[in-house]
Amino acid sequence: MPATGGTAIRAWLDDVWGRAEAAVLLAGGDTDVPLTERPVCGEVYDADALAELRALTTGGVFADDICRCLGGMTLVLLDAGGEFIARGSLHGPETVAWERARFRNNLDLTDPDGLRRFLERVGAPY
Repeated sequence: MPATGGTAIRAWLDDVWGRAEAAVLLAGGDTDVPLTERPVCGEVYDADALAELRALTTGGVFADDICRCLGGMTLVLLDAGGEFIARGSLHGPETVAWERARFRNNLDLTDPDGLRRFLERVGAPY
């Protein structure tokens, strides 16, 4: 399956982040281990912190490719009812693969140092 262009992913990201009321950082990247069975590394519920996380994980340039590793941590977005709405695997603090199997397009982040500092603040150092 070829990479999906950045325009489609950005529209999707606008939709899911617009509905997100919380974010949870889980151990492990794109593995077969169910999300509900993974250790929680950090949680974000505050609206300002969610806005910051959104900016840090959606700002950048799509690579039109994916790296071959599975990533080291998964960012899960939850709606107001606590239901799963999206996920992205973190490949170091430099790259996010949003719904990797669907889009097959890594996002090379604009501010990886900012994401690293954010993760440390929420107790999920990377």
